[in-house]
Amino acid sequence: MKTIYNKILAGIFCLGMLNACDIEEFPYDSVTDDELVSNSASVETITLGNYSYMKERNFHSAVHFAGEFTSDNVLYSGQSTSSNFYIYNYQRIPTCSILTDVWTYSYKLIVNCNKVILTAKEGVSKETDHLIGENYFLRGMFYHLLAITYGKDYHIASASDLAVPLKLSADPDDCPPRATVQKVYEQIIKDLKKAEELMGNSGVEKNACYANVWAAKAMLSRVYLYMHDYANAESYATDVIDHSGKQLLNNTQYRTMNELVPESNPEAILAIRMLKDIDYSKSRSAAMYTIIDGDGWGEVYASQPLLEAFQKYPKKDVRSVFIVPQYTEAKDKDGKLIEELYFISENFFYNNDKTPAEDPLHRHYYRFQQVKKTSSGYQIVTDEKKDFFEYDSPNVLERPDGSLYVRARQVYRENGEVVGRAEWKEYTVHIQSQMKKRNDYPQYFINKLAYQEKNALLNSPMLIRLSEMYLNRAEARHFLNNDPGAIEDMNVIKRRAGIPDYNENCDGEVLDAILDEARKEFYCEAHRKYDLLRNDKVIDRHYPGCHDRGAESSVVQEIRVTDNCAVQYIPQSEIDAYPIPLVQNP
Repeated sequence: MKTIYNKILAGIFCLGMLNACDIEEFPYDSVTDDELVSNSASVETITLGNYSYMKERNFHSAVHFAGEFTSDNVLYSGQSTSSNFYIYNYQRIPTCSILTDVWTYSYKLIVNCNKVILTAKEGVSKETDHLIGENYFLRGMFYHLLAITYGKDYHIASASDLAVPLKLSADPDDCPPRATVQKVYEQIIKDLKKAEELMGNSGVEKNACYANVWAAKAMLSRVYLYMHDYANAESYATDVIDHSGKQLLNNTQYRTMNELVPESNPEAILAIRMLKDIDYSKSRSAAMYTIIDGDGWGEVYASQPLLEAFQKYPKKDVRSVFIVPQYTEAKDKDGKLIEELYFISENFFYNNDKTPAEDPLHRHYYRFQQVKKTSSGYQIVTDEKKDFFEYDSPNVLERPDGSLYVRARQVYRENGEVVGRAEWKEYTVHIQSQMKKRNDYPQYFINKLAYQEKNALLNSPMLIRLSEMYLNRAEARHFLNNDPGAIEDMNVIKRRAGIPDYNENCDGEVLDAILDEARKEFYCEAHRKYDLLRNDKVIDRHYPGCHDRGAESSVVQEIRVTDNCAVQYIPQSEIDAYPIPLVQNP
């Protein structure tokens, strides 16, 4: 990290047009301590430079991938040697470039914040006080990011478990050891409360492109929730809901939420503002999830568990509007669009005597079969010389509850002839138009991070929005033995989504229902991993995707908060450059 500290001002930029949120980058050489004391414009320059630095693609994309690719919301459709893939399949390596970026950029920003906090003088003006408060906020937010990435969850951490170094100076020779998880969280709370004080008393109002008192209160609600301090989590969420002036988008407005800029989104509390004429090349997280007009890679899709969460209320939940299945539009010989069924099955291996052997990892695969509509329902169209499965009836069957199923068994062929068979099984199926696929994974593109101001891959990453406060409060109220209040908050989000109120028979236990709503509300916003682990829930990855490919000894399909792999390695480059021993995570 000393290599970072020796470049304290390397990431500083000056910005213009503060109130219009026109964050632009221009090189800025240095700001002296005297200028920070006497010149509020210099404080503003460094502060705005921090926001500009957050726009760097290597920073915000790294934060996104570290949070979202480690969840159960996505599937990677092909194996890769990229750092994203190592994050996705939990094969931790200390040289992961994405995790190095999270560390490096965070500490550069923290040191810039330290420069303002230690040098700028409070009481010079209300505007300066607010700017100092913004730096306290940013430092607290970045330390929380570092703590949840490189340290154990707060609620399971012992008094000796380590998080990250608490760098509270701008001195390049000050290289503290890793602080405990508890000490880092103490500093986070201290910083956020100081930010709340300075920005709350300043009288200065700023929009969602910049930190303000409501961002500080919202972040305190989040951090207290991670700490299992439910009373404070509820209190701060209530304050934001009742007094911030923020409002949830309605059902219709939500459908085009991705097109809005933060300052015109009434529920946005804080976002990284990307400008369409300047920052398009930096706004590329969406490229992993979609291809628009030939732009993007479209390699990561909505997972089957995420799709099933929305299938409870098909075509009703407005939040599914950003998941866009890619259909082939292929037609059969009669000119009708080809339809197919799909189901998910495990794979069988075959012994030398052609008898089936169960996969010890129980890996899951998509299975597709063409169907045609008949007067009595759907009929399976098979190719007896090629198909991987055979069916005991050509007809798709219907259960009393309306769900569809087939009875099928895997077959093993040699030269087109069946030489081995597995057991018959009943599989629930879904029928749809034939979809485009990559490596046999259906392309469910996600456009949630695309189309800002109708520009294909432009997006201003959302850091905090009002809906989180309702779900934070719901979770806190559940643990405060106030399930009626928790359900009331959850129903606010469900009603906005256009789906029925909470029903235990359909939605399950209250906490599970809250987490399910959070999943549908915040997919592609890097919350899911932390929501599950914070609540001692398993990240269950028994679904199709390339995360379960590879040697049996290396595949990770279930992640628990107590697992070593739930915590990322400290970047090896920082360990090597650090002047004192920096302990690596187990």
